[in-house]
Amino acid sequence: MDEILAKAGSQAVTFAIRSGISIASSYAIKTVATFVQKIPESDATRLQKLRQKLETRIEIVSSAIDLIKLVAAKGNTNLGSVLRLTRDLKEEIDNFDIRITAITDNYVTKKNGRDSIVAVENYIEDLLSRIEDSIPVINLSLTTSGASLSTTLPDHVSPGRLLQASEYINRNNEIFKSRGKVSQVGPTFELTMFSVFQNLASGENQARVTWKENMRKACFSIRRRTSDLREYDYSIEIKESFDDGLYHDSSEETPKSVNFDIWQVVKLFFTASGKLLKLEERNSPVLVLKVDKNLKSPSVDHRGTSTEKIEWLAFGEFENVDTRGESDSSSDSGSDSESSSFVAGQGTRDREPSLLTNEPGQSGSIALLEYIIRLASLQCNDQQSILHVHDERLSLYLNDENPNSIKYRKYNLDEVTAKLEEVKIDDSRHNT
Repeated sequence: MDEILAKAGSQAVTFAIRSGISIASSYAIKTVATFVQKIPESDATRLQKLRQKLETRIEIVSSAIDLIKLVAAKGNTNLGSVLRLTRDLKEEIDNFDIRITAITDNYVTKKNGRDSIVAVENYIEDLLSRIEDSIPVINLSLTTSGASLSTTLPDHVSPGRLLQASEYINRNNEIFKSRGKVSQVGPTFELTMFSVFQNLASGENQARVTWKENMRKACFSIRRRTSDLREYDYSIEIKESFDDGLYHDSSEETPKSVNFDIWQVVKLFFTASGKLLKLEERNSPVLVLKVDKNLKSPSVDHRGTSTEKIEWLAFGEFENVDTRGESDSSSDSGSDSESSSFVAGQGTRDREPSLLTNEPGQSGSIALLEYIIRLASLQCNDQQSILHVHDERLSLYLNDENPNSIKYRKYNLDEVTAKLEEVKIDDSRHNT
């Protein structure tokens, strides 16, 4: 299915690439800082320098590990050996908190105080040596793979939609911090939901996917929830609405619902055309989510899991047909997500969430939903606000990793001027 959607030219992003270095490493750094305050000044100065050096190295190698995991997940087989190296290194850094705490807890009396200081110093130096030895190998592998840690905003990203999505995410962060209970992120999206009906082989020996409509009108919402293990945790709730212009027998039919964790969304595909679903009459954006129900925790790597619980859910804009047979659509135009233009509140159904009453509001913008999912997934995977993540990490969640998707070339002024000069107009017919 991944290959089929990739060949369709859709934009793609992988969400299952967790943060390279565990949160435990930051706690371990703080543990060392606290330990330094308890020991003699001469030892404290030396350990403080080592601590700062280790913190810098971890930050550098963390971004590289993230990129290697992402490139490897996209099928680059040249990174197999270095991926094993980074996994070992990541495990060592993740366990740093446990080992450093065990050592510093022994600092009780002067008798074993000197041994604790020496043990902490030796352990940090050993970890530093392993990190520094791996950096040239990691750098070489990244260079030969052609990957880069570019922080340039991709051409396909809509700055307007991105800013609007980040506003919803940050606003929800503030609400959740003050109330500490379940709260909705952004508006409720009124969409039409499809699922895979069958996967057939065409005459060209290529897989062909047939989609079926599951919910004519699906109310899609993202909710921030409380968790004992994670500060940032989200669920996705999709509920069917019978207010869809179709006939429903309420005595026999019950509205369907779908629920899953946002960290179970391992991949997202977006296209500005309904042709992705073989729906030729739908010239509108389509969002496809690959949901891995095998995942039981956001810290689990999705690779290697079985495919029996993989679900493919597609969403198109909901077109409400009124009594006069006129269609009312309130979603984005195709250019909304593929250019820098920003159209807010398109359509009569779009209603912004209220700042005073905290009402969720409604929207039909699939492009806006795409960015909210990207940013919420980033916060969930990294367990920190999007305002604090590094540019390189943010870039991984905004970049289109599908080489088959259509890119629009941007011309600079000189190129446009040169092309205009090549144009020759025959005005002889205007001369008499």
